[in-house]
Amino acid sequence: MSRPERALIDTSFFIALFNERDQYHAAACELADLLDDLQIILPWPILYETVNTRLVRQRAKLARFTAITRLPGTTLLDDSPYRSRSLATVLSQGRAEGSLSLVDSVLCNIIEDINVPVSVMLTFNDRDFLVVCNVNNVELLN
Repeated sequence: MSRPERALIDTSFFIALFNERDQYHAAACELADLLDDLQIILPWPILYETVNTRLVRQRAKLARFTAITRLPGTTLLDDSPYRSRSLATVLSQGRAEGSLSLVDSVLCNIIEDINVPVSVMLTFNDRDFLVVCNVNNVELLN
């Protein structure tokens, strides 16, 4: 990479990275090698989903996640500008198939925000982000 890519990271990446039995674990480990070269964007909802009771009980994995949050290029992004719109979107969804979670809706709103440039997204949940990433020229890495 010529200049650091700005990467939005989804919880699915961290679940795969920290769970050896996850079907995407090997792919997450390969992608983890790129983290030092990325400017990482971690919205607070991703932190809430990732730093759960299971993770905090596994000290080595928690230490690894802590190291990621402390990389020089990591930004912990306040999600408050996206909350109301995301909640309204989720509550107005009329169908179960293709519906977004509140966290995924926040991520979509971040991708659409021209003030938060995102060039890549690390996720194993392509289905929920494919359209918004394509429209906003964000590369999906998985």
